[in-house]
Order: sequence, then structure tokens, then C-alpha cells
Amino acid sequence: MFNRLMIVFLGVLFFSGCATQSNHMTKVTPESVITKPEEGKALIHFIRPSNYGGAVQSTIYNESNYLGTVSAQTRVAYQADPGKHMFMVIGENADFLEANLLENKTYYVLVSPRMGVWKARFSLNPASGDVSQQQIDSWYNSTTEVVPNEAGLDWAKSKASEIEKLKSKYLPKWQQKAEGDKQRLKPESGI
Repeated sequence: MFNRLMIVFLGVLFFSGCATQSNHMTKVTPESVITKPEEGKALIHFIRPSNYGGAVQSTIYNESNYLGTVSAQTRVAYQADPGKHMFMVIGENADFLEANLLENKTYYVLVSPRMGVWKARFSLNPASGDVSQQQIDSWYNSTTEVVPNEAGLDWAKSKASEIEKLKSKYLPKWQQKAEGDKQRLKPESGI
């Protein structure tokens, strides 16, 4: 009985607070915040407004290219080429988001933590017309934009083979999902 209570207590403590920012990322100065897409690009904000699982970070990729590490109450802005992309989030698992992006549009994706076995799992949930602009603004305004620093880029290089293994393990599972269960960012979701 004591062991169960201790596990529950530690789980609640772990997932309820202790928000930490990754040392792989640097906060963006207010004048450097990205607010619009570069000419001919699409801008995507990967936002994690929740403090749930705050001690655990997730990493975001476009295919196998490291975009950044998202901690609680942070966001990563990515200038993408228009067209089709497969984004990936890594935590205890890997999950995916298929996107078809239009140039000169801005998109929002919620990075959602959930309970895992050893640490948090994450999903990418697109704001594809089912989320109000007021809710998106609330998420955006409750987060700080961060960018990868040299430590983060070095970490990503050193972990590239491990990330490829996770991608190889989880992408086929995502591809086998029913079409309606696959996360997709629709072109018309851009603002």
C-alpha cells in the first residue's frame, strides 16, 4: 500500500509543476519575436502553454530536422517552405502531424503532454478551424518564444541516430491509424 501511495505522490508532484526551461534553448528578446511569415514562407508556432509535466521537455522536428525543444509555457516559431511536411514530436514516444502549408500564412500547433510510463508523452494538435482565435491568443500570450542555442544544436546532432530509431518505430504506427485519427494541419487553417 505504501509503495502505491508513494508512486501516486511522485507522479502528481512530477506532472503538476516544476516547470523548467531546456538549456538547449534561449529566450527570444521582445524585439526578435517572430510575428509574421517571411516572404514566400509559412510560419508555424509550436505552443506549449500547459505547465502539466513541466519538468519534461519535448523536441520538435520537421522530418528529421531539429526545430527546437519545447518546455512548459514556451513556443517555437518555424519559418517553413510552403507545401507538405511531416512534423514529429519526441518525448517518451514519437507522434506526428502531417501539414500542407500555404505561403504567407501563420499556423498554430498545440504541443500537448500526457501521462507516459517513464516520462511524459506528447502529441501535436493543430488549430485547424476547431479552436477560436481567442483561445489561440491565450495560448500564445501565456508562452515565451525560444530558439535553439549551440548546446541544443550539438545535442540534436549527438542524438540523431536515436531520433531516427524512434521515428522508424512510431511512424508506421501513425500511418496505420484510421484516416480520421491522424493529426493534420489543413492549408486553410492559416491566418
